[in-house]
Amino acid sequence: MIRKFLAKVNVLPSKPKYFVPNPADSDIYLVSYPKSGNTWMRYLLAYSIWPDVSEIDLVQMADFIPSCGIQHDVEKMLDANSPCNQLKHRIIKQHFNYSTEAAKRYAKRVIYIVRDGRDAIVSYWYYCNQRDGTNISFSKFIEASSKHGYGSWNKHVLGWLHAPIKEKIIIRYEDMLHDTEACLRRTLEFAEISVCDEAIENAVRHASFNSLKRIEQYKGFNLEELKSIEFIRKGKSGSWQDTFGPGDIKRFNEYHGGPIPELGYIW
Repeated sequence: MIRKFLAKVNVLPSKPKYFVPNPADSDIYLVSYPKSGNTWMRYLLAYSIWPDVSEIDLVQMADFIPSCGIQHDVEKMLDANSPCNQLKHRIIKQHFNYSTEAAKRYAKRVIYIVRDGRDAIVSYWYYCNQRDGTNISFSKFIEASSKHGYGSWNKHVLGWLHAPIKEKIIIRYEDMLHDTEACLRRTLEFAEISVCDEAIENAVRHASFNSLKRIEQYKGFNLEELKSIEFIRKGKSGSWQDTFGPGDIKRFNEYHGGPIPELGYIW
């Protein structure tokens, strides 16, 4: 099962053009470790920037905030008529760590979404087991996940946090839960996008976890790998306590690098 998981991990190809087919210095990268909140932020941004659009699935999302490495999204990036290409700063979602050459070369502007690694790894465990049809124990997954293409949580976060990028903001997932509007406003301001208060309020409602759950359940996200997956789970902070067993904190610290006090992650 571990081999099956590792075999299906996405690893950044060596060709930079696969990172973004038509990179521009004005591009903004929306980055996070997997299951840390950048999909939620994609929805918040899309609903606030394009308020007339509703109930977007992840295929349609490519028109607005495309994702690196997905062929359909690549096509939208190349389409001059795509809504994403009408923005002053095109916003592109990705998970790759800063150590990749493509990230170093193209990431001039970054929105980094960070989440308590203990919560992120639990959510990622559920996702990978459903996606791959495996039943890897959580304890084994902690080790296995540190060896995939994104590396350990701690290294991923610190890599982007300390990356020599002048135009960068860090948004904590826990702050998004506490004050979604404030985090969205800060992100829009960084992207130099002006929207009215009503658009922000509507975006927060449309992108609530209950709303996204409803879309997932009756419409689906229309991605092959998500057909049998509960992609939107709890959207809570601290749920790791329901999953971590004896020795798992020590194991997490060993394979994923432990807490990051400068971001408020202390245990």
